[in-house]
Amino acid sequence: MSAHHLPRRNAANTLPRNATRARGFTLERVQIAATDLFTSLLRARSEAIKQNTDVTLSAAGAWTTGWAVAAGGTNIDTHAATNDISISDPGVVTYRSSGRVAGTTKPKFSVSATQTAAKRCVQVNLSGEPVITSGACS
Repeated sequence: MSAHHLPRRNAANTLPRNATRARGFTLERVQIAATDLFTSLLRARSEAIKQNTDVTLSAAGAWTTGWAVAAGGTNIDTHAATNDISISDPGVVTYRSSGRVAGTTKPKFSVSATQTAAKRCVQVNLSGEPVITSGACS
């Protein structure tokens, strides 16, 4: 009987896989944070239209420490901190009862992490709808 030998793995062969796995995990965290911001923007817009009042999306200190959707000063939705993720600060986002954002500057959130080159941009278009795109905000 002959013995079957499996190729041996050494540390050099496993490092790229582990590194790839870590980058993939961080990429997923960037995508999840961007999707969570997108969902909160949708919620704020929907509530502004439904309640016929201004609704805000604001950071809990910094965006990475969480955020809240509030109507009339009462939080109607909150989000916990995002670990190891960087989110740019566009300031408070206020939706009017029309579903459009107050002010003349479209809010943009750049979402990234130091462990990966992956970036996502969450921004609000002219009609008030949020959009996620790959890459940094321009």
